[in-house]
Amino acid sequence: MNDELIALVERASAQTAPWLGQKRQLALRLFDRLAAGAPALLADWQTDPDLGVEQGTSRGVGDLVEQPLLNVAPQFSELLQENLMEKALAWQGNQENAAHLALLNGGRFLYVPNGTERPAPVVLAGEHSHPNVHDLILVGAGATVTIIDDQPMATTKPSFHATELLLGERAHVNFYQLSDFGARVSRQVVACYQAQYSQLAVTTVLGSHPAQVTRLTNWLDGQGAQADYQLLSLSMRTASRRLSRTLRRPARRRGSNLASGPSPTQRP
Repeated sequence: MNDELIALVERASAQTAPWLGQKRQLALRLFDRLAAGAPALLADWQTDPDLGVEQGTSRGVGDLVEQPLLNVAPQFSELLQENLMEKALAWQGNQENAAHLALLNGGRFLYVPNGTERPAPVVLAGEHSHPNVHDLILVGAGATVTIIDDQPMATTKPSFHATELLLGERAHVNFYQLSDFGARVSRQVVACYQAQYSQLAVTTVLGSHPAQVTRLTNWLDGQGAQADYQLLSLSMRTASRRLSRTLRRPARRRGSNLASGPSPTQRP
């Protein structure tokens, strides 16, 4: 990774939390040691990087919290630091993931506290004009929620929209996502991490221009966790698409701070 890009990311990181800036710079410094990613994505990002920051508003109903990923309130910074590209989607997994983290343009942080029962769907809405968008969704133990992700990727630059879904113990989540991209080279990733006895249903709806590659992954951490995936098409132009669906169980259990314990605004 060239020094000029590292310097650009360093300047852009000054607008975010110090730990996040350090993490983004580390991702670039370790880039050459990682497994290769998609050449078309990486070539564009290195030669013509887009480091614009998407501005977003904070919303919330009751205890539910929705904030811009790159401007999370201080009381939620620890949750973000522990979970962003650490449990469900590893930034060290390959060069594509590392570059996505380093060049983040924005996204949403959604936190559903333990025990929340949300009768109305939570809608993540808005059109994205930059190529690297990341949503981190944390659903606490025993919570029940339906989430609709209606966020078209309007940019024509090679794009990567990643969603991390982390479910606490006995959480129930229905997740619906639209796949609609303006770029010919595009990736959509839904990476999940489930504590024991949690239940997840993911429905991906392919728009008129769905992602070139859609990847669904899931860490089932503990007994009784269940996941179901559906792919629905609103277009006939899906024959040449590639769909990778992977359900993996880790070699050893990894703890999740979502499964139990106080909320991030409380102290034990």
